[in-house]
Amino acid sequence: MLPLETVEQQYNAITITYNIFYHPLRDYPGPRFAAATRLPLTWFVLRGWGPHWTSALHDKYGPVVRVAPNELSYIDKRAWRDIYSSTPCAKYGMKRWDDFVAYFFDQQSSNDSIVSADEEEHRRLRKIFSLGFSKTALVAQEPLIINHIDHLIEKLRVDQKANMVEVYPFTVFNIMHDLLFGESLNLLDSEENTGWVKSMPGYMAAALVLGCLAQLPVFNFFLGIFMPLLTGKPYKRVLQSNSDRVTKRLSCGVERPDLIHFLVDRKTPLSRPELDNAALVMTFAAGDTLPSMLIGLTYLLLRNRTALHSLVEEIRSTFHMDSEITINSISNLKWLEACLNESFRAYPVTPIGFPRIVPDGGAFIAGGWVAGGAIVYVTPLAAYSSSSNFIHAQSYLPERWLPDPDSLFSGDEKAVLQPFSQGPRDCVGKSMALLMIRLIVCKLLWNFDMEFDGDHSDWFLNQKAYGTWKKLPLMVKLRPVTLGVAVAAARPC
Repeated sequence: MLPLETVEQQYNAITITYNIFYHPLRDYPGPRFAAATRLPLTWFVLRGWGPHWTSALHDKYGPVVRVAPNELSYIDKRAWRDIYSSTPCAKYGMKRWDDFVAYFFDQQSSNDSIVSADEEEHRRLRKIFSLGFSKTALVAQEPLIINHIDHLIEKLRVDQKANMVEVYPFTVFNIMHDLLFGESLNLLDSEENTGWVKSMPGYMAAALVLGCLAQLPVFNFFLGIFMPLLTGKPYKRVLQSNSDRVTKRLSCGVERPDLIHFLVDRKTPLSRPELDNAALVMTFAAGDTLPSMLIGLTYLLLRNRTALHSLVEEIRSTFHMDSEITINSISNLKWLEACLNESFRAYPVTPIGFPRIVPDGGAFIAGGWVAGGAIVYVTPLAAYSSSSNFIHAQSYLPERWLPDPDSLFSGDEKAVLQPFSQGPRDCVGKSMALLMIRLIVCKLLWNFDMEFDGDHSDWFLNQKAYGTWKKLPLMVKLRPVTLGVAVAAARPC
């Protein structure tokens, strides 16, 4: 009988040989070592450089790259449709790779969450969720949202200096908590509840790392044994705290026009487990991605003073009073929309791809046939920073999004930009996210002149990515602007 070590070596040799020469993805371009084993991808993900490494591979190998034995990354705009949207081979988009999100929300092991629900249940839950994010719902919630933003403005008028990596999440969490549970966390005024908000990026990073390690057999074995022991009690405390808040909110009735109102005040309301899961998912989803969008936009604008000046001029010339900044009045600011789109491109909130599984029968993706069972995705950081998709891709140039068929940017593949994903499982809260971003940005730039407090030239270059960015402090000076100065600054003499 052969020693166990020898058997293992032979098994590894056979596996590597198969992956390189006989695997169904063998003809796709990519480095030989990545085709042989998943270890290179795992190494870069654990180091926080996964999407950066993938971007470098796309620069070398083209629009599709084999980044692991059974894994393909794309930067072709057609891949968004072929992978995530409804197609003849996948009517609800390709199935999500459950291993990827196993340590994010799926610990509940149920069909009650919009994150973990199957296709049929997801359609039902999404239809209900969409009511809470409709234009009618947003208008009803406008006074509450603006009240929190105005409180942020008052706080910054006093401090005149802030770390935006903390200020934005605190503001968004205050808003979301009020919309869901009927009370603010008061994060801008007290440090009592700030700990778990600050820890959220760490939680997201840990979930990604654990999901990555679980792909290695030896780690998966030990994680299956020890993870319930390590995380069971803390996670149960989070679930119980969330459930208690929902109970408290429901005791106040459903008349208040918040998110809970739109989820339960209907003929077929959410069940209680579904409602608890909805509150948890919305808190986590908005709590990191939306602040990241604001942080990225602020950094890029302060680094590009010409774009910032144009945006300040647009805002201050449009609104003569702070109270004029409303949901309806901010919808037609063309330069603001251009700045937002360019920030989503230059600083993608989720730089990594969301993996899907090719159906058993295989499918065409971006013009090429892919065998069933393969893991496929679009990598946003790679797609948005590729010179094959955008001219001057490394520069922040909002004008590329203005409608001008004769512009320098007319050849850009603008359809590749999908900051809220695409297809039946795209972000259901997109409308609310864009609304909050527009309101916060308009009110900040109407009330303040902003600039960096210190040197932040390498702020983005030094960031690692674990699902979302591991953000460094972003210190900003905010000089209050009076109404007279604001209007005068925006109008020619």
